[in-house]
Amino acid sequence: MTERYRLTWIGAAVLIFTALGCTPKGHHPGMSTATDVPPPIDLLLPKTLEIHSFTQTETFDTRQPGIRARVKARDAYGDGTKAFGRFRFVLYQYQPQKQNKRGDRLADWEIDVSQPEQNLLYWDRHTGSYEFKLGWNQSVNTGQRLILEAVFNSEFTPRLIAEREIVAGE
Repeated sequence: MTERYRLTWIGAAVLIFTALGCTPKGHHPGMSTATDVPPPIDLLLPKTLEIHSFTQTETFDTRQPGIRARVKARDAYGDGTKAFGRFRFVLYQYQPQKQNKRGDRLADWEIDVSQPEQNLLYWDRHTGSYEFKLGWNQSVNTGQRLILEAVFNSEFTPRLIAEREIVAGE
């Protein structure tokens, strides 16, 4: 084997092993990746998101109408867990006669809970969920149906999405 031939094979092997070693386990080239969190800690990160049934329309102390949204992030075991990142809420009109029930967008809110101090402002220890007061400048009639969507983005998890139909005044 000539020296040049041997160096070519060694170089090719180094490139292959380097490429294989640079791809995080479970990720594929071209896929967006979250910051890797080592096992078993990764099991405690949010895996699913749900808008709790106690979510309802309300008039707040400031006489501003809005929604009191309760959101629960669940880990790999199905237990409630804290979520560090950004929540985005979008409120839609309800369309009863259509397959996609979302109508016109009425309002949207973005809330950053990526820092511990901010996170604790919205965390309810008793229910193991987050509570957000989402105020807006429109009133809704009692009985009016709405769709609330919650989207959670974090550098530690894939995007999580939940949706719930709510009825004003209930």
